[in-house]
Amino acid sequence: MKKFNLIVLSLLLIFCSNSTCLASQKIVAVNSSNSKSALAAATESKETSGKLSKTKNNILNHNATTVAIANSQSTASIENNQTTTEIDNNQTTVNATEIDMGDYQTEMIVGEKQLLSITVLPTDTTDQMVTFQSSNESVATINGMGRITAVSAGTTQITATCGTVQNSFQLTVKKSNDVEVTDIEIGNFEAEMEAGKTQTLSATVLPSNATDATITYQSSDTNIASVLSTGEVKAIAKGTVTITVSAGAISKSIQITVNEVKVIVATEIDLGDYQASMAVGEKQLLSATVLPTDTTDQTLTYQSSNEKVATINELGRIIAVSVGTANITVTCGTAENSFQLTVKKTNDIAVTDIEIGNYEKEMYVDKTQTLSTTVKPSTATDTTVTYSSSNTGVATVLPTGEVKGIGKGTTSITVQAGEISKSIEITVKVATTKIAVNKNYVILKPEDEFKLTASALPSDADQAMTYESTDKDIAIVTASGTISAKSIGTTSILVSNGDLSTAVTVIVNESGDADQATIEKTIAEVNCTKAENLSENEAFIIEKLKNENNSDDIEIDVKDYKVISKNILKALYETGKTIRILGEDYTLILKGRDIVNYENELSTEINIEKEDENLTFLINNSNNLPGLITLKLEYGGYQYLYLYNETKNKYQQLKMDDLSSISLDITGKYMLTQDKLSDISISIIVIILVVVILFGLVITYIAVKKQYWFW
Repeated sequence: MKKFNLIVLSLLLIFCSNSTCLASQKIVAVNSSNSKSALAAATESKETSGKLSKTKNNILNHNATTVAIANSQSTASIENNQTTTEIDNNQTTVNATEIDMGDYQTEMIVGEKQLLSITVLPTDTTDQMVTFQSSNESVATINGMGRITAVSAGTTQITATCGTVQNSFQLTVKKSNDVEVTDIEIGNFEAEMEAGKTQTLSATVLPSNATDATITYQSSDTNIASVLSTGEVKAIAKGTVTITVSAGAISKSIQITVNEVKVIVATEIDLGDYQASMAVGEKQLLSATVLPTDTTDQTLTYQSSNEKVATINELGRIIAVSVGTANITVTCGTAENSFQLTVKKTNDIAVTDIEIGNYEKEMYVDKTQTLSTTVKPSTATDTTVTYSSSNTGVATVLPTGEVKGIGKGTTSITVQAGEISKSIEITVKVATTKIAVNKNYVILKPEDEFKLTASALPSDADQAMTYESTDKDIAIVTASGTISAKSIGTTSILVSNGDLSTAVTVIVNESGDADQATIEKTIAEVNCTKAENLSENEAFIIEKLKNENNSDDIEIDVKDYKVISKNILKALYETGKTIRILGEDYTLILKGRDIVNYENELSTEINIEKEDENLTFLINNSNNLPGLITLKLEYGGYQYLYLYNETKNKYQQLKMDDLSSISLDITGKYMLTQDKLSDISISIIVIILVVVILFGLVITYIAVKKQYWFW
């Protein structure tokens, strides 16, 4: 048995010797300058040997003394081998220049672990042995393999060292994964407040995903201003206070100054929209506004001057009690406003205003114009309009609003609707037929003077004259008509009363005299100069009009004269002759004696259109007419003439006996009809009613008398 044990022991010694030799070879291979690396290798060999020894002890537990001797022999063998191993002293040393820390976490949670992945650069560094250190091991520890263990909340510096090279980073250890508050944004706020006022702060925590975003508010002096947990700041007394806003470990402060209350007094009361008229039993609520809107005390009080007619409560609600009037007064402090309330039996809508359209403030005797009036509101119960003249000797007015000039003077035309009335003044003038002067031409020497006198015909026409020189270098004229010659030449003095004008030729020469031939030649030259500004068509017509030998009507074509100009109208007015304008289906007749304003040019183009069975046409493109014109249409069979009233949005009938020759002095859109417009609508209504009544009778007859037909 002993022999067997010796054999087993020998085999184990041989095995251990081989393992020890391998470890010895590893140790010997290390350069003496890298003692730390050699030591590590030796340590590793020792650990290996220790494991083998442990195995051996387990097997040969009973023979411990013999194993110890064998181990001593083995150690001796290692020392002998180490002595006999040759070391290469010519090997090149590469030092570390940088340590790459790789990817790592700068934040960890208590209990977490991470393993650093370190790379020594350059990669062929001779000694790549790396040591690790934590500056605060109570926060985090790190072992020799680079494994970090988070111990407690705090910060520590993790350092890796290789030779003389170091690299490090700061590690933060947290209790949990909470997101900390980094900032607080305080929105816009009022840095000044009045005592008694409030404002709510709008604070925002950053980042938005912070774990605890709870905001707290604190006032440095609650006697000046208090702050609620909602951020509502209330100003209490005069002074300056600091409001601190906190969230997490962050806080921000703002300063607010509280001022004394400014007393703002009401200056005006706006009553808003209200009904000035009510029916008995009706109610309305006033919506009054105190101005300025920031008035300190905006308390309103209401009062009715006659509570038997209408009452009003403290909220401004009015109740119509009985027929009559009452003043409703609204007061705020010293400011007040009121209106008169009319209470009626029924809900009739009263007229509140009348609008009078454009009209001619001046008109001539025997001329007419129709007033255009609009009643407001359009829903008024009674929109009947009446007209009256304060002086019928000057002008009369018909129920249709047609005003006719009777005699020279000024009159008031009153328009009445409901309880509302409006008045306008119209001046009636006598049309001037001629301006008579004491001399048609004057011959003067330089510095000479001549008194020019003029009068209008007829005698009751406007006699106020104006004088004007066309060339003031040759002669000037005073307001009273005195001509003063200045230098040699020819000019004209224009004499006008506003309705009509004439020209007086002034010849200035050295002698102050001239023969008849020279005078006629000069006047002709002056007239020629005036005609230079006329078109060829204008000059042709004006020459015909002024030709005393031509007493016949002048006929022209619409294609050649689409507009009768001011110059032609003036010449027509002065000569009193007649122009006939020939159109495609009509003829326009314009007489000089019917012209009242030659400044209003006349459009000769009339577009005649058929609407159903009616004819419509527009006169002078809705521009004012120069006076009365006559229209002859080549259409027959029409009985009634209407003029469209744009204000009332309807046609109004004009009384005209003969529609073959229509006299017009109002511009606008006209209509010719065979039947009255009102009759047409009435006929349709009558027909519908008759049909409905007959249908009802038939149904009743069948239901009562023939109920057995369907059996």
